[in-house]
Formats: sequence, C-alpha cells, structure tokens
Amino acid sequence: MQGSRYEKRKEFWTLFITVLISALLVLLNTNLVKAANRGKTLRFGAENEFAGFEVLKSTGRLAINGSIAANTIMETLFRMDAKGNLIPVLGLSATSSSDGKLWTVKLRKGVTFHDGSPFNADAVVHHWGRILNPENKYRGRAALAVIVSVDKINDYTVGFRLKHPWLLFLRSITDTRGLGNLIPSPQAVEQGTQNRQPIGTGPFMLKEWKSGDRFIVVKNPNYWQKNQPYLDAIVFRPLPDHQTRYASLQSGQVDIIWMDRGNLIKKARKDASLNVMFSEDNGAEIFILNTVKPPLDDVNVRRALAHANNQALQVKMVYQDSIPIVHHPFGKKWQCPDDGYREYNLTKAKQLIGKQSSPLALEYLHSNSKRGRDIGELTQQLLKDIGVDVVPVGLNFGPVVKKVISGNYQVSTWRMSSRADQGNALFVAFHSKSRGNFSHYQNPEMDKLLMAQRVETDPAKRKRIMCAIARLINQDVPIIYRGGMRSHVILRKEVHGITEMTNGIVQLRNAWIK
Repeated sequence: MQGSRYEKRKEFWTLFITVLISALLVLLNTNLVKAANRGKTLRFGAENEFAGFEVLKSTGRLAINGSIAANTIMETLFRMDAKGNLIPVLGLSATSSSDGKLWTVKLRKGVTFHDGSPFNADAVVHHWGRILNPENKYRGRAALAVIVSVDKINDYTVGFRLKHPWLLFLRSITDTRGLGNLIPSPQAVEQGTQNRQPIGTGPFMLKEWKSGDRFIVVKNPNYWQKNQPYLDAIVFRPLPDHQTRYASLQSGQVDIIWMDRGNLIKKARKDASLNVMFSEDNGAEIFILNTVKPPLDDVNVRRALAHANNQALQVKMVYQDSIPIVHHPFGKKWQCPDDGYREYNLTKAKQLIGKQSSPLALEYLHSNSKRGRDIGELTQQLLKDIGVDVVPVGLNFGPVVKKVISGNYQVSTWRMSSRADQGNALFVAFHSKSRGNFSHYQNPEMDKLLMAQRVETDPAKRKRIMCAIARLINQDVPIIYRGGMRSHVILRKEVHGITEMTNGIVQLRNAWIK
C-alpha cells in the first residue's frame, strides 16, 4: 500500500517537473524567436487618413484606425481583459471608498513622456481637468458627468471623485476606443502641438506624418516596459479603397490591414498566407432619424420606416454577412426578452404610412462610397415598396457628419461605435438634454431610464433597465438598425504577437515579424 502511494507521488512529481520544463522551454524559445526577429518595420494599411490627436478638437471617438495609431503613442491608466479584470498600464491599482464615491488610483513611477517630461499625478489631473471642464465643451463630457473631479493626492496618487457610486467607472476609464482615456503630454497640449505631433508615454513615438501618404511611429528607447517593443517602427499607410488595400496586403506592400468588406474577408480566410482576426463588438450600424423634421416628427412614420427596413437583406447585400443582425446595441452576449424590435413587415408599414394625407418624400444622406451608394439604392427600393420616395444624397464623410450635428438632415447613415459599455453612449445619444442627441429625440421616460442605468449598482437590475431602454428605442424609433458590429483585420502569417482585439482596436505594441 505504501509502495503504491510512493509510486503515485513519484509519477505526479515526474509529470509536474516535465510540464514545468516544457513550459519554460516554450517561453524561452518564444523569447529567443522574438529576440532574433527584433528591429523590423510593420506596415499597416489603414482605412483612412487620421484626423488628429487633440481630445478637445475631436468628438473624443476617433475612427477605428486612428484609435489603433493613437494606442501605439499614448496609454491609458488601465486596460481590461475579457473577464473584466484590470490590466495595469500607467495605473497600478484602483480602490474604491466604502461609499463608492471615491476611487483612489496609484500611478506607475519612473515613466516619462516622449518629450522627456515626467508622467505623474499632475499629468493625469491636467488631462482629466480639461475634458471635465464644461467651458472646454468636450463632446464626450456628458458620458463622464458622474465624475465630479480628478484630484492629486500625492505625486503618484490621484482620486476620482464621483457624484454617486457608478458601476461603469472602471469600464469607463479603460476604454481604448477614443482619446478620452489616453494620457497626453501636458507640455505638448499647452504648446498647442498635440493634435499634429502627439506625445504620450507609449511604446512608439511619432517620427513623421505626411497627410494622405504615411504616418510613421518608431520605437520609444525609454519605454517603461523593459525589452519592448520588439518592432523598430510601424508605418501606417492610408489606403481608402478596400480593393487596393487588399491587393497591397497580397503583394507584400503592407503586412496588416483593416477590412470591413465581406467578400474580401471571405477570400482572405481561404488564403493560406493570411490570417484573419476579428472582435465581436457591441454597437450598431444605423440610420439616424431627425425626429423634429416633418414628416419624421410623426412616430407612426418612423415606425413605418422601421417595418419597411429589411435588416437581413442589408446585412446580406451590403455587408455580405460579415456583421450580425441586431435588435439592440449591446452586443451578442446580451439577451433582452421582449425587446420590441420591429421586424420587416410591409403590411404593417403600409398601414402606418397610410395614415398620411399626402405621399412622402425623404432626403437620405450617405457616404459617397460604393458601400454608401449601395445602401442608398437598397433603401430607396425598400421604401418605394411602401410608397415613400427616397432621394439619396452621397457626400464625403465630413459633410455628412456636419449636417447631422447641425440638424440639417432628415435621415442619414450613422454608427453607434463599439465601446466598453453602451450605457454612456446611450445617455449621450438619447437624453433630451445631451449635446450629442443628434436625433433630437425627447421622451421623459427615456430620460428616467438613462439616469437609472447610470446610478444602478446591481448588475442584474441594470441589465433590466438597459433592456427597457432598448425596447423604448424600438418603440419610438429615433434610429433604425442596419446591422451589428464585428471588426476584422487581415495580416500576413509572418506577423506575430497580435493577440488582443477589443471593440475594434487591435493592439500592436507586442507585434513582431518572423
């Protein structure tokens, strides 16, 4: 009996040591491979030109490719993994007071910005003070209204003071999708150079930006994380035409590309020389409706348009099934029973539109691209089936945004960007007092729900509130869903170390090329 137990213990320790040695060898081999392949340049085929990196000169939500570039230069206090665990970056820890109204954040010491100035509590307070100051009119401030102030406790500790306990606090400060959480150099901000010459603490620093041609970042020799990054440089090349971008990847002119064209994503999956990465995101591709412009000030007209919209056909014809069908903007993991979604139903649409005393005509804005034109033509045909005359108007991206923000539109393509949580975005988009309520939608019940989701600290109760918000959106139709969000990048198989892609943002800091 004793011999049997001895043999079992011997087998256990033999197996344990074997596994441990194997793991160490794999780790050692991986590090040796990375070391052998240091000093190379990664070439990224971007979807568009970057707009700039000064938070007060943007909406705070960059286009996705701009966010990817920004994350190589600037850093957040924390990131968050898929399980909701904090990943320390410039912050080391975040602890809450007993009443949930003060979060104390310990900061990393020994970090400098690319311009040599120190990263410390003053830098964090400087950045957050600017975006919270109402006089600066930061468009994303409504989403952060729970934060009263960010105060210096000592040189490497700051305190986030809240109006009330906030379930979304950690998710809100870990979002990497925009500029709000990326800490810039106070010196560059005060000198007015941050927009075109961004300076942060990140693994790469800007070397050259030639608009329309290239955006080059090079290795930060003083990066706080030892032995990183592995690359010497990343060159972002704006390639707006998706066919050209894909051809550049195939020919080896670029190593990785952003892609949202279903036919090319499917093609890449069949190419043995390529890998496809994707993130299943929340958010949605939508039509935004101006609810104060006739005839869209009539809720029955908006409901008719929703029933006439064939989302499944939009996803199939325009996106080639590369994005999901959605009933709300909360992502695939959320289930909302009785979400009130208005399914494609021409009979209901005709009944609702039949109440109008005269034929309806709508001006519909879309981007002046092939996809924009495809959406315009399909929408024109779908609404023709219920007797609505649609006039598609194709414009460049900037003029479309300007018209929507100014309220000079009836219907336009729009997007609810993916993010850590949609609660803040919904507050900005649909609260009657929000500057970001571009549909001009007003409903006191919606205002109550939006406030309730903000103050609720029980996750299960908050989810029920969020589902009630989704039902009310589908009831009142300030927006119509065209599809969900799923982000893709395609990379050559020589590219390694890119393992993290969240809310459409692929992190390039650990990349290396074999």
